[in-house]
Amino acid sequence: MEAEPLDKHDTEQVAFMAEECILVNESDTVTGSASKVACHHGEGVLHRAFSILVFDSEGRLLLQQRSPEKITFPGVWANTCCSHPLHCEPELEMQDALGVKRAAQRKLGQELGIPATDAPLGDMVFMTRMLYRARASAEWVEHEMDHIICLRADVKPAPNPNEIAEARWVTEAELRELFDSEAIGPWFRLIAERLLPAWWADLDGLARMADGEIHDMGEVAWS
Repeated sequence: MEAEPLDKHDTEQVAFMAEECILVNESDTVTGSASKVACHHGEGVLHRAFSILVFDSEGRLLLQQRSPEKITFPGVWANTCCSHPLHCEPELEMQDALGVKRAAQRKLGQELGIPATDAPLGDMVFMTRMLYRARASAEWVEHEMDHIICLRADVKPAPNPNEIAEARWVTEAELRELFDSEAIGPWFRLIAERLLPAWWADLDGLARMADGEIHDMGEVAWS
């Protein structure tokens, strides 16, 4: 896609927009690939994404506040890490959700400085999928098949300031307070309100609650 929509944005973030995302249909079947900017600009294109939620041994959830340099949803609070598997063989693999798990591991390192050894693929639990659409602005939109992953690990985040303004561990009560006072990414609000309470209530039983289904959340209003 033409560079015009990006010419006012941070150069590092613009470079990421050239990455090739995985296009899918509403059954999560791969239909092709397109650049990240093509997936998110204008009306956007449905593509595969992931959201990972990392809980520590005290049962707290690691959140991030997106950097003001981000092109879509700058400054909002979100789950530990959310991004996209790339259209490449390792991240296309569907067996045991290895593709999205590899993407999550890659981005935990790039965004939060968490080494792969502290976020092993075998410890990640693929919980479910969520189909949603949310417009960030007149110019940018999210239309994603979001694969949601949970991980229990006592990680030590070292945020990349170009990606993350702040990282914070929170309890359930602290998360509710944050929702009342701060801007929240629409995908994370959906997860937190419709899926997370049951998971957080039984972190030892995450694998038993995994369903791998597709939850159609529809069009989500955000402001």
